[in-house]
Amino acid sequence: MTQFSRLAVLMRPIRREMLMGLALAVLASLANFGLLFLSGWLLAAAAVAGLGGIVAQNAFNIFLPAVGVRFFATVRILARYLERVVTHDATLRFIGRVRAWSFESLIPQAPAVLARQRSGDMLFRFVSDTDRMGQFYLEVMLPFAVAAICCAAYVVVTGLFSVSAALVLATSLLLCGTIIPLIAAKLSACATAQISLQQDIMHADLTEILQGMGEFMFLGAAGSVQEHIARQQTNIRVCRQKVLLLEGGARFLITLIGTLSAVAMLALATHAYHAGTLSAACLPMLALGGLAAFDVVGPLPAAWQLLGHVRVAAQRVFAVCDQPPCVPLPAVTASPVQPLDLCFCNLGMRYPEANYWALRHANLLIRQGEHVALVGPSGAGKSTLINLLFRFYDYQEGTASFGNVDLKNVDADTMSQHVGIVAQDFHLFLGSIRRNLMIARSNATEDEMWRALKIAQLAEFVRAEPAGLDTLVGEEGICLSGGQARRLAIAQVVLRAPAWIILDEPTEGLDAQTEQDLMAALLAALPPQATIMCITHNRKVAGLMDRIVRVAEGRFYEVGRAP
Repeated sequence: MTQFSRLAVLMRPIRREMLMGLALAVLASLANFGLLFLSGWLLAAAAVAGLGGIVAQNAFNIFLPAVGVRFFATVRILARYLERVVTHDATLRFIGRVRAWSFESLIPQAPAVLARQRSGDMLFRFVSDTDRMGQFYLEVMLPFAVAAICCAAYVVVTGLFSVSAALVLATSLLLCGTIIPLIAAKLSACATAQISLQQDIMHADLTEILQGMGEFMFLGAAGSVQEHIARQQTNIRVCRQKVLLLEGGARFLITLIGTLSAVAMLALATHAYHAGTLSAACLPMLALGGLAAFDVVGPLPAAWQLLGHVRVAAQRVFAVCDQPPCVPLPAVTASPVQPLDLCFCNLGMRYPEANYWALRHANLLIRQGEHVALVGPSGAGKSTLINLLFRFYDYQEGTASFGNVDLKNVDADTMSQHVGIVAQDFHLFLGSIRRNLMIARSNATEDEMWRALKIAQLAEFVRAEPAGLDTLVGEEGICLSGGQARRLAIAQVVLRAPAWIILDEPTEGLDAQTEQDLMAALLAALPPQATIMCITHNRKVAGLMDRIVRVAEGRFYEVGRAP
């Protein structure tokens, strides 16, 4: 299935709006042609009648064609307005559908497949490429369809008066509507591909530069980064100039051929008039009609150019969205049942394209209500537990169950209802403290928010701020210190009150007193049936748990009960 056929499949729900927009666009173009066509005849016929004396003037009926002129003018205005409303509405609906489909396709790939993509590249594809794909109907399909329908109508109408003039018009429209735009598109194809490629690289680079601006300045690399972006922008500008030059040249040729075609039609009509087969009033009518006919082929060079952009954008988006997820979705989704025990039996797990096993012959049992500390060196496999629980990656050997259900039959949405995680690389959203808390639980009351903040040892800081819960945290919590941001992430999980809480280095960045107060308040606030799995290098934090499990060489070793 080609890119355009796949786009056509995505368009199916809005076919009615698209057809209505096409009908209105055709009606507006035909009304414009009819207006000039009839106006040319009316002016010439009125002039001929005026020169013919009193009898010819009295015999000439000016009211009926004048009504026709007003009718075409009114229809053109109304049809053009309604066409803009309907086609833009259909375009926005289509863009939304493309983005919803893209997002739905990307969700099962997170984070395994997406981790191999640059964040700026993914952002550009999800925003700019999907927007360009959404313009396929308005900027490509609609101009081509309108031109095809209207050009056929123009030639037929012209042929009713002069076959030779109709042949000239048909040849000129075919040349201007197909051959010239196609040649221009072929010549600019390489530049179009380069624009997409260079924009892709530049947007990804800009995202990384903005995210690491401080580091570039600390390293003294700001100047070289600016030069790099300037070179990329220069390359894009040169390619754009080439594309615009070719498009402008095509438009000039269309205008020139349209004018010459109108002159040729006028010459043929004059010959027919002298031969007595055509009236004098038809001469300007055919000339003005010929000029009006070329309005519908004017947008075609740009449409051919955009067609190349759409093809490249669709290839890029489909290439990412079509990648198979690292973990296939279960055929039948099962829900864990009480008790929510986690059990690994002879488990083996290896990350894709890795040469070593993250876990091998691993056995672990954590019962609901236990407080377990996982300790061990970095890379031993502690964080792999989170990836397995949420089905970000699959295991290859042994069995794993949660709540008496095989993990292979549980999806991430189901696990998120039972397990809350404070990851080491947590993310805070731009906005206020209130907004970040409500993301965790949308129906939380202010009292519940303050209670969660108190447990996370952040309530005193928030109360001291003038805006209180509406204090802005900045992009990724940049307005907070590292410890405050981590405590806000802990407050989010406390507010959700899941049955399982996984803490990955929860006290990193905290002083000793705050660390002690935080863990004491957290353990005291949780119900007895709540399970805590704390991944930590801090011996004091590990000592607060009921059990300590050491992870080494891909296996779990029971260290013993905490004192």
